[in-house]
Amino acid sequence: MRYYSKNDEAAFFGWLKSIPGVTDVVGSGRELAIHLRSKRLAAVSLRELIALYRRYEGNMTELAQFANESNASWFLAPTAYWHKEVFKS
Repeated sequence: MRYYSKNDEAAFFGWLKSIPGVTDVVGSGRELAIHLRSKRLAAVSLRELIALYRRYEGNMTELAQFANESNASWFLAPTAYWHKEVFKS
């Protein structure tokens, strides 16, 4: 991820830590580990992660692991702006 100022970096981490279900964030060099309470994220949390990853150019394919029956109707929708980035074939 690229930050354009210290405030931009602070905004990223503040946003990430504010997402329900995110329990910890650990950065080491260019690697970032996001610890979650569960692999089953609430829709609002998954939508926030989608937006955050898109805004900060994260690896959107990492979000594919959160697809499940309860969010399939909207998360897997081929017309969603994130679909091609998350579910690259």
